[in-house]
Amino acid sequence: ILMYCHDELTHPGQVHEELDIEPWAYRYLIGPGGCEMKHIQNNWKVRVNIPRETSTNDKVLIVGERDQVERAKTYVEKLIWNAENNAKGRDKADGSTADPWGAEEEQEAWMTPYMYKR
Repeated sequence: ILMYCHDELTHPGQVHEELDIEPWAYRYLIGPGGCEMKHIQNNWKVRVNIPRETSTNDKVLIVGERDQVERAKTYVEKLIWNAENNAKGRDKADGSTADPWGAEEEQEAWMTPYMYKR
């Protein structure tokens, strides 16, 4: 029970799935204010256990009925994949900081009074 948060005697018909998720990705699994964790647990009627320093198991556990655990596992794997591959903010390296208006044209004579000089 301590290792997997369930046992066949106490929780008949329930299974568990262990996921090896890096500690930096726990915040994506939990979500802001725990909303992602609540979504997973309420949508698929499973329990998600994230390991702590004192836990006997160092992997993320999903416990519930077999089909629901498989669905929740697929969702979590997709969530972590998105966290790894879809960088946002200043770490984003897709070139989106380029000028949205395109390259500048040559300066014409009539533009000179309107140009900002540094």
